[in-house]
Amino acid sequence: MAPTVTNSLESFAAGAETAVDVAQIERQLAELWQLAAESDTAAVTRACLFNLVAICDTEAARDRATETIRIVTSRHPCRAIVLLAQPAATTDELAASITAHCHLAGGGGKQVCCEQISIHATGRSVAQLAGAVLPLLESDLPTINWWLGDFLETPLLFRRLCGVADRVFFDTSTWPAAPARLVQLAAAMNEQRQCVFCDLSWTRLEFWRRMTAEMFDPPECAAEVSRLQSAEIIYGDGPGAQLRARLYGGWLATQLGWSAPDAVARLTFEQREEPDTSGCGITMVTIRSAAAQFIVRKNYGEQVASTVVHMPDACGLPRKRAFWPTDDAALLSQELDAMRRDSLYARVLALTVELTAAARS
Repeated sequence: MAPTVTNSLESFAAGAETAVDVAQIERQLAELWQLAAESDTAAVTRACLFNLVAICDTEAARDRATETIRIVTSRHPCRAIVLLAQPAATTDELAASITAHCHLAGGGGKQVCCEQISIHATGRSVAQLAGAVLPLLESDLPTINWWLGDFLETPLLFRRLCGVADRVFFDTSTWPAAPARLVQLAAAMNEQRQCVFCDLSWTRLEFWRRMTAEMFDPPECAAEVSRLQSAEIIYGDGPGAQLRARLYGGWLATQLGWSAPDAVARLTFEQREEPDTSGCGITMVTIRSAAAQFIVRKNYGEQVASTVVHMPDACGLPRKRAFWPTDDAALLSQELDAMRRDSLYARVLALTVELTAAARS
């Protein structure tokens, strides 16, 4: 094989970006994978289980998406398409590049690679993005749209991409005005019922939900559930902390069968400035009945949470558990492992809307 051909393949497999014409993306990729199949020196094989379309509105978000995809593809091989849409730009351009994310397969030197296609649209060319994406999706494989910003700000692109998506990942913790957007979010989810929506803020809360539920596993604690009267939720000042606290409150009320007026009356939320810089989300939950207190709290200075129960005839010794990773790659992997429809989120979101409205009145 000629040195320039080998170098081109090695550069692609090493993660170097190669600029390509948008209309020639598939041809260029096909040629590179054909070279890999015929190569005597490059032990590279392609793997793909789904399409992942990451939609970004800033270069920083695009770089974050690329790094996250590099990590995620080690366990979840896919065809990644990263879109950077900047409609406010003064020029109208549509540019593309291709690269690969390769990982050594276990037990040998062979590399398993996933391709990434990056498309940058500016000005009026943003209107061409959805049309550019559709031919690039691997047919007969599920498609996941991952929005790194607020998709409600680009409704036309959102609707067009939802038309070919099976799942939509987003993170309300990163939305600047998330509490004010909840009604619109619920409406968008109701409109696009063919898609499974996954809020990574909700995924982050799984740790707190599980810790809370486990306090009521012992029979004497389970007997107290029907007598629970109120809950106090304390949170820090990090991005999305207030919304996650309200989502947690909505979840707790939903699990306990409290109506919206009951939830408004029984739940209290308090933001506190924490000396512990890692206290950027929920920091403590106290759930009370007439005879008992059930507490989940973050341990200061540690990546650990504790639960303790105060009630007659119950063991009050704290139980500890280390926090799970909550970076983008960990959250995406968690959802990709599960690949389920969480019908509870929609009900919790509806109740969270009520809690948010009550906080404003």
